[in-house]
Amino acid sequence: MSAMTSSIGVDDGDQDRRWSSALGRASETGEAKEGIGNDALSAEPSGPDVELMPERLEGGPSTREVEDQHEAVPPIDDGAATDYAFSRRIVCLSAPDGAAAASYRAVQAHLLARHVGDGRRGLVLCSPRAGTGCTTVAVNLAVACAQTGMNTLLIDANMARPGVQDFIQPSAPASGLAQMLLTKSSEQIDQTRQGVRPNLSVLFAGDGSARARDLIAGKKFKEIVDHAMRSFDLTIVDTPAAFGNMDARNAAMTVRYAMIVARYDVTHVADMRQTQEDLVSDRVKVVGSFLTDF
Repeated sequence: MSAMTSSIGVDDGDQDRRWSSALGRASETGEAKEGIGNDALSAEPSGPDVELMPERLEGGPSTREVEDQHEAVPPIDDGAATDYAFSRRIVCLSAPDGAAAASYRAVQAHLLARHVGDGRRGLVLCSPRAGTGCTTVAVNLAVACAQTGMNTLLIDANMARPGVQDFIQPSAPASGLAQMLLTKSSEQIDQTRQGVRPNLSVLFAGDGSARARDLIAGKKFKEIVDHAMRSFDLTIVDTPAAFGNMDARNAAMTVRYAMIVARYDVTHVADMRQTQEDLVSDRVKVVGSFLTDF
């Protein structure tokens, strides 16, 4: 993994007041460095706009040219008997002492203190467009939360292009959210995979997810999420890109809290603002943002 930069904003109850850590850049050697000059993409407390980047950061490809990459990677061999293989892109497992893992732990710590600590049990992760690493952030954040003892559930609600199974690979095709959405309530079976890691459970997207896309807006999805938030300390929901797909907004309206993921040199600040405005108009509380540089 190349350098990674993170920015975390946590809302303490007022949409117009945001706490943000100082931005730092993590070098490939794992040494954390403070962002200085043009690299200091600070998110100082300001108005309701999410100000992470200049209008368009130079040097990166167009957002439309970037798509999520789920290349095959060697699984982690940690000596534990398991029915799952874990991608090395889960840096909280493969490189726990690195700067990238430290960024996820920082987000986890503030979510625990300022989100879960206030009784909020759910969080949707979304991004304006594909190619930001939203699934990478969702999986690593879920693992980081589980590592601290929080009973955590990760839901893959990206019915268009499921990605969680590329990070946490079951030994056999996994049923999941799609099956629960497509099955009558009277015949429904909980497809949540318990004990994937200590304190970590996963609800994969499942087979036939494309047929279940429109059901994210339905009553059954709300019932599944409500049950999850009663059963787990924190439920993290990974969603598709917000532009051109209503699933992210529908999931966020169900959970009521969201964090926006952006990518350095790729995401337009106008897209970030539009995503936040859309979520706020849906009465979703945007608790913060996360800026990646993979």
